Amino acid sequence: MPDLFVTCRLRPTATLLAAVAAAGTVACASPQSKDAGWKAQNSYGSEMARKGFWREALFRYEKAAALQPDNPEVQNNLGVAYESIGETSRALSAYKKALELAPQDAKIKRNYARFAEYYTSVQRASSLPAPSAPAPAAAPQGPALPTPPAPAPTPAPAPTPGPPVTTPPGIPK
Repeated sequence: MPDLFVTCRLRPTATLLAAVAAAGTVACASPQSKDAGWKAQNSYGSEMARKGFWREALFRYEKAAALQPDNPEVQNNLGVAYESIGETSRALSAYKKALELAPQDAKIKRNYARFAEYYTSVQRASSLPAPSAPAPAAAPQGPALPTPPAPAPTPAPAPTPGPPVTTPPGIPK
């Protein structure tokens, strides 16, 4: 029985120590931990993107952007993620911001150029009038074929002979 008493007494103390340690870590957040935070989010976002989990990747890149809004790598990754889920206007904004932050970065320039080409083609396609129904293909024109003659009328069937007709008596023939 004494073991149970000691265990119960230690449990609240251990919980209190854990809470104090956690509070101390949060209260003492330094720029270095902020730096590690965006890098971890960005790295995990890239891992999710490689696996095709674009919504999760976007979530992580947005977390990284909240910690490092002026980081061109994060903005570029946001652009790729937005593009992958079909949010083209947001992708365009992120790519432009990345390009403003790092105008000489070859990867960002390449991604932006590729996206701009795609975005422009989509914009052009959406502004074109809807295609009309295609006209039926014209029959090839060649010499006119003679019309076949109308079928000959079939003769009426010959009457079938019946019993001989006899004139009744008293009627002249």
